[in-house]
Amino acid sequence: MKRSIVVFLVASALIAPALSPAPVSAQQAPAAAAPAAAFDVLRPLIGRTWRGQGVGQAGVEDVARWDWALGGHAVRVVHAVNGGVYGGETLIFLDRDTGGLVFHYFTTGGFHTTGTMKPSPSGGLDIEEAVHGVDTIETLHSTAAIGDDGVYRTRSVKVTDAGTETFGGFDYRPDPGVVVVLPWLAGAEPEARVGVLRLERRIVANPGEAGQDAAAYLKMTNPGASEDRLLSVSCSCADKVELHRIDRSGPRPDMVIDAEWAAPPGEGLEVRPGSPLHLMLMNFDPAKAVGGRVTLDLLFRDAGQVSADFALASDSRAGWTAFGQE
Repeated sequence: MKRSIVVFLVASALIAPALSPAPVSAQQAPAAAAPAAAFDVLRPLIGRTWRGQGVGQAGVEDVARWDWALGGHAVRVVHAVNGGVYGGETLIFLDRDTGGLVFHYFTTGGFHTTGTMKPSPSGGLDIEEAVHGVDTIETLHSTAAIGDDGVYRTRSVKVTDAGTETFGGFDYRPDPGVVVVLPWLAGAEPEARVGVLRLERRIVANPGEAGQDAAAYLKMTNPGASEDRLLSVSCSCADKVELHRIDRSGPRPDMVIDAEWAAPPGEGLEVRPGSPLHLMLMNFDPAKAVGGRVTLDLLFRDAGQVSADFALASDSRAGWTAFGQE
């Protein structure tokens, strides 16, 4: 899909502590700001996950999670587009100098934005946003509001050297059954090792609702001198996990349950979307995910047992390629 900028309201913040010339004691620290009425307009969004459909952007879906941050002194929003093709984080906080809300948004697309927001006369939000790192867009002007029907709507206009034009927006509805899945870069995925084996590119194709079966994928790298074998897999998120293989030797494809899989020395085994192999999580429950990840326990003949987190992805192929490798 074309890289797009989603207004900060479908994002959240990357929090990076600034360097301080000297430590500050609790006695020296400035007093905490009193609870601000400026946050009141955000309260209906906080503590909820919202699924949004693009306006004027066919096939674009966004999932955004709103939460309090910094002990209630800020609001954090994390979002991902189309199951993790693109995403970002924003931190919204109170500016002591102006008494208004300011935000900083970082993205997996390599750009970031900064801006201000304030209540609009109609009861929603007016947002002014400067875009850093995208030559074709300088500023976004946006509005956001929850209608009487409970739909949270955002609309944006972009400003460039050529003038202004409608940029689109999203219509969001609460959906407690979805999770935000951000793309992991190669090397940034939490490491999972057992013996000499490395378990990488670990994803579960999220069906979006409980009671469905879900396929899981991973790359098992074996730099050792001898073969190992995957004997079993289990997860509290599913009734059981089976090792499935699609057999295409007959007149029609047949699903076979394998007893074990070999990870040859110097090669390992790649269980990827589109290949004959996948782990099948029977009666999967995505509500068991924490931070968009579920834990699977894998038992190997020689290396032993390991617990590894698998990232949920609504699009398994996009989730696999999001690791930055082919």
